[in-house]
Amino acid sequence: MAKMTKKNNPGLNGKNILVGVTGGISAYKACEVVRILVKEGANVNVVMTNNAEKFISKMTFKYLSGNKVLSDMYDDDSSQISHIELADSSDLILVCPATANFISKFSGGIADNLLLNILLATKSPIVVCPAMNVNMYNNSIIKGNVSKLKKLGTTIVEPASGELACGWEGKGRLAELETIVKTLKKKVKNKDLADEKILLTCGATREYLDPIRFISNPSSGRMGLCLANELSSRGAITKIISGYVEEDFSNFDNNVSCQSCDEMAKEVLSNLGKYSVIIKAAAVGDYKFKNKRKNKLKKAQDSVTFEMDKNIDILGEVGKKKKKNQILIGFCAETENVIKNAKQKIKNKNLDLIVANDVSVNDSGFGEKNNFTYLVDNNNKVERLGLISKEDLSIEIGNNIDKIRARLKKASPKN
Repeated sequence: MAKMTKKNNPGLNGKNILVGVTGGISAYKACEVVRILVKEGANVNVVMTNNAEKFISKMTFKYLSGNKVLSDMYDDDSSQISHIELADSSDLILVCPATANFISKFSGGIADNLLLNILLATKSPIVVCPAMNVNMYNNSIIKGNVSKLKKLGTTIVEPASGELACGWEGKGRLAELETIVKTLKKKVKNKDLADEKILLTCGATREYLDPIRFISNPSSGRMGLCLANELSSRGAITKIISGYVEEDFSNFDNNVSCQSCDEMAKEVLSNLGKYSVIIKAAAVGDYKFKNKRKNKLKKAQDSVTFEMDKNIDILGEVGKKKKKNQILIGFCAETENVIKNAKQKIKNKNLDLIVANDVSVNDSGFGEKNNFTYLVDNNNKVERLGLISKEDLSIEIGNNIDKIRARLKKASPKN
């Protein structure tokens, strides 16, 4: 086997990762997780609960990890207190799978086995991967315990939906291994954006005609969520201003919800001076109804017409007001002349970078997992990313923030 180098994964290479395995049928998948982490260059230690040993032997994990596997709180072979030693030495702790019983104990601060003691003693990031029967996962007690762990800073990799070992169909099976490994890579990233305070807008605005009718667009907020996760994983302090979203932003405390363009504009412009980077990923409506009705419009005619006024151009206004040391990144969704339109917008709106998405491409755009993207900077340099996941696009945007900041520092007068 070829020796792994740092090029294979600079994020996991050389990292000390502790994998905790609990007693569920998905425990066999933890073997593959350990194999992948070792292949990526990580030093992996495995801690098993007693129930986990009923599904997988210690010997299996010993050969896969190359390290002794622990499960006993009072291991006489160790010269140190094992749970303190492992809690201090681990760069990251993964619990995979995490049963309903284990999650409930952890959220309640119970420490009746080695793994729970490590989790309570560590200051390292913790990633938990629930796997259980769909009805157990949907139980309000378990949901409450999972929510509590999230609020306390634990990263939860949501289970996938599908056929379960118990015969039921639904959400409860262990997340895909690729998803788990991607999450770990994010958690051990360098904090290269730790000096940045970022204002991020996302989701769709709604312009109401009457109390129940509005015009909007299909934005789900997925791009915003991917950006928020990426930026926070790289150390940035991020304020989120969201319109209508279908994604869950409950992990982020600094999140303000708006409906109309005017509401979002007020929130953005009033906070502008506090942030070093502004990312306008929201899909803001261009027009609003001239006369918003207080009561529901009755169906009295075969056809109706409405007058509409142009909304404030939030991105344009921010571009006018931004300071020299601020970075402004915009988004545009186009169906034709994508690069030409992007270059025009970056000039007109005083942007440092624009993320130009061709939404005419299949499986790309609003509500999709991917975007067909070009990155255009204020020097008219175009980078074609093609069809890219919104998670990976968020990484590219984060990398560009770092590059733009370096350019600004180089261009600024020396003291």
